[in-house]
Amino acid sequence: MTEFQFTAQQITVLDALAFGASINQAAAEAGVHRNTIGNWRRDTLGFQFALANAQYDRALLFREKAEEMTDLAFTTLRALMEDPKTSPAVRLKAALAVVNLVTTQMPPQKKLPLTIEDTLKIPTPVPAAPKPQNLHNSAQSAQPKSPAPVQTIRREQPKIGRNDACPCGSGLKHKRCCLDKPVASHSAAA
Repeated sequence: MTEFQFTAQQITVLDALAFGASINQAAAEAGVHRNTIGNWRRDTLGFQFALANAQYDRALLFREKAEEMTDLAFTTLRALMEDPKTSPAVRLKAALAVVNLVTTQMPPQKKLPLTIEDTLKIPTPVPAAPKPQNLHNSAQSAQPKSPAPVQTIRREQPKIGRNDACPCGSGLKHKRCCLDKPVASHSAAA
């Protein structure tokens, strides 16, 4: 296992973030700019691991605290739902919380093999056949083998530039006169 060396500022930031401080609060506590913490989170592998582990430990701590209060929570919910003085809105929210908890799908249970025979029955994953090496760009390989012949478009008259005199004879530039009009109007006017 690789040991990472942290500066005193990084340790201060890790501790602050692990205890639920915001980035701004952790930066102020460590005496660094908040962008520095962002750079550590993005670029420093050891800091990333340490922060992920600290956040995971914090989540486990909260889960353990919540599990300790589960019996009390259900007792309170039962008392609220049975008390006629409780407002209907509160009773409805309590009922919905219980229904939501009950209807949430449980993750599948992982079964461990009970005997050596059961262990032998577990299929071992078959390695996939190696894929042939693609020696050229995949975007190029997606191109059709024989491209369709290119059809050249020929104009009957030379192209009219935006700043050329309008062919309708108005004396204005083409962009001010007939640029947005259909091409048939040019030939009819000329």
